[in-house]
Amino acid sequence: MKKRDLYYERIPTKFLRENVKYLGNIYGKVIRQQEGEKFFQLVEKIRKLSKANKTTLHANQTNRKVIRAIKNLSPKNVFKLARAFSHFMNFINLAELIDASRSLNEYENSKKKIANNNLFIEEIFEDLFNNKDISENKIYNTAKNLNIGIV
Repeated sequence: MKKRDLYYERIPTKFLRENVKYLGNIYGKVIRQQEGEKFFQLVEKIRKLSKANKTTLHANQTNRKVIRAIKNLSPKNVFKLARAFSHFMNFINLAELIDASRSLNEYENSKKKIANNNLFIEEIFEDLFNNKDISENKIYNTAKNLNIGIV
């Protein structure tokens, strides 16, 4: 195992980073499929320049490159680019929400000393149906009477 791997395993935001990367990869495939390779490369160029802008000592130079790249675009592509980054930010927010839920679940389960922590609805229902103290008819009738709307 590489030294980097040992370090990476201890990073507190490891799962968040993995989720963001996973969602970003899927979103990249969607952009390629719907907008084409050329637009995908444009999004990647702006993303990499923006990311470098955070880490470089010469932020002004990188910032000017981002501005120049965007100024040279048509209004239609500026709109599509802004929408692409807006969607990506929504994916990042979703990943953060999942990470916060996972962290809260781990904390609650460690307090209660629960070995089986159910994060997936399938596991929750499976445990519910395996619980012999609650009849299947009661579970069915309760589920049937739920009023669930689209969120």
